[in-house]
Amino acid sequence: MTAGTLVRSARKSRRLTQASLGHRARLTQSHLSLIEGDRQNPSFDAVERALRGAGHRLIAIPTLREDTAAIAAEIRADLAHGRPERALRRFIQLNDNLTAEHGEVRFALAITEPESTGSKQWDAAIAALVAHHLDAEQLPVPRWATHPSRFLKRSWVFGAGPYSLAPELDHVPAAFRERRVLIDEDTLRSV
Repeated sequence: MTAGTLVRSARKSRRLTQASLGHRARLTQSHLSLIEGDRQNPSFDAVERALRGAGHRLIAIPTLREDTAAIAAEIRADLAHGRPERALRRFIQLNDNLTAEHGEVRFALAITEPESTGSKQWDAAIAALVAHHLDAEQLPVPRWATHPSRFLKRSWVFGAGPYSLAPELDHVPAAFRERRVLIDEDTLRSV
């Protein structure tokens, strides 16, 4: 995850503007814009001040796997550039990352609220994936993953093409069924 993605996610999770975060963190709005746009390699102090201004802390976790917020940002870019197949691969990578970790590390990979991907369907799918993996270990599901905006009103067949078929409902994991994201549980089995 880049410093820009980290700061932007923290700011947006608190519904702050760059100007209001800048005031809290004693950074200029233009400096925050450069950081968030990954047009500057900020100092550790600037990142930490921005995060604290948004009510977040920077912590280290024992993993090299990318977290939900970082992968959601990559999915957003893929969708914006018309690459749904790449977005699908990144979603599967997030699934593999969450499958590989357990306990507090799994939770840490999911705690930061990701920015919207620009697609309600993909946002719901990411929330469902996080809830699915955290529920499996009876870990708390972050508030962002249970927000009404992460639930669809109409069912969506998860996939990257027009030939995606709806799975049998009894083959759709509960967290996905609740959010009306239709994905076969076999898709979530790590290879």
